[in-house]
Amino acid sequence: MKYCLDSCVFIEAWNKHYSPEISKDFWDWLANLAKNKEIFIPEEVYEEIAVQKDKLYEWVKSIKTDIVYQLDDETQQVVNNIITQPEAIKLADSNTKNGADVFVVAYAKRNNATVVSNDKSIGNLCKVCDVKILKDYEFFKAKKLRMKVSLE
Repeated sequence: MKYCLDSCVFIEAWNKHYSPEISKDFWDWLANLAKNKEIFIPEEVYEEIAVQKDKLYEWVKSIKTDIVYQLDDETQQVVNNIITQPEAIKLADSNTKNGADVFVVAYAKRNNATVVSNDKSIGNLCKVCDVKILKDYEFFKAKKLRMKVSLE
């Protein structure tokens, strides 16, 4: 099973729950999943993360060759098919702040992957496009994430 991760998965984990200062193992786990081609992000998600030029961006950049999928002709065709659906157009237009939503769903559909996102609009778009979606914590459970606590 492959998973296409939305930017919110990284941003929320980095800023709220699993910062590298608290859980370096979490980020090593994600990097390993990327190396094993179990997770990926569209180039458009990478660009969203790159806007901040922060430490999260530096981390994603360090695993870019393992995690970032480039737009190809087949995926572009899926994007085109999605944006011609009236219901999908309405959902995509309602979330103009995030141009990567359609691409997250399209890459997942093209690669027979499950979307991982906490974003409600992506969830609605997945439903319209018949793409499976998990919240981040559901993904962590599905991949059997286990973390150790260490007191220094």
